[in-house]
Amino acid sequence: MISEWQQNLIVQGFGAFAGAFFAFLFLRLSEFLTKIYQRELKHYNLLVNLETQLNEIGDVIHDNIYVLPNFRRVILSGNIYFNNLHQIPMDKGHYENLYDIDLINDLFIYYYEVRKLNDDIQTATCGYQEIKNAFIQKNINKSGYVINAQLLADNLKFIEAFLVKLQKDTVLLIAKVRIRIKMDKPLGTKLQFFFVRSSKINDVQLQKEITNLNKEIESTKTASQEEIERVLKENNLTS
Repeated sequence: MISEWQQNLIVQGFGAFAGAFFAFLFLRLSEFLTKIYQRELKHYNLLVNLETQLNEIGDVIHDNIYVLPNFRRVILSGNIYFNNLHQIPMDKGHYENLYDIDLINDLFIYYYEVRKLNDDIQTATCGYQEIKNAFIQKNINKSGYVINAQLLADNLKFIEAFLVKLQKDTVLLIAKVRIRIKMDKPLGTKLQFFFVRSSKINDVQLQKEITNLNKEIESTKTASQEEIERVLKENNLTS
């Protein structure tokens, strides 16, 4: 039979082992939860940055759409246009820390459209620069300038159409990102059933966010136009 002294020794030994084992287990669990939290935090911060960048892209798109009609009008009248179209900024550094596959796919398609449009903008900008320089240096006359301007103006119409489409796509993407920001706020070290799981965005949420975004855009455009008209009126100019 095992003596009482031996039983106490076994109990003490098991207690020491169990204590060390559970300490190790909780340490590993803590490390695991910390990594989960850090992953969520990176995802959330990236969403916030992405929304900011998409809003900046929206501003560039709006500016380009605003100048295009006057761009065409000026060059078709045989005059020189000194404003420029601006390429749309791109940042593909969003894929690594996002864990929403649908959003990653949306970004991939979106940046593909941006890249193609940027190529068209660059081609049009460089083309007009050559036409303008040739006209200024008197290598072509006004008639030749207008003929080339007509070809460019046709191309600018296509660019404007693609900009309008991209503007809608940008609003849609911002709406999705905003919803994700609301849904994917980090929960710290609180254990979740599915941990880093991503809920689907439903159509009602998306349409509501798009409506809010369009209201914000229209409000900004109205305020901007009112400010322009005020400045013109103060300086006795006409728009």
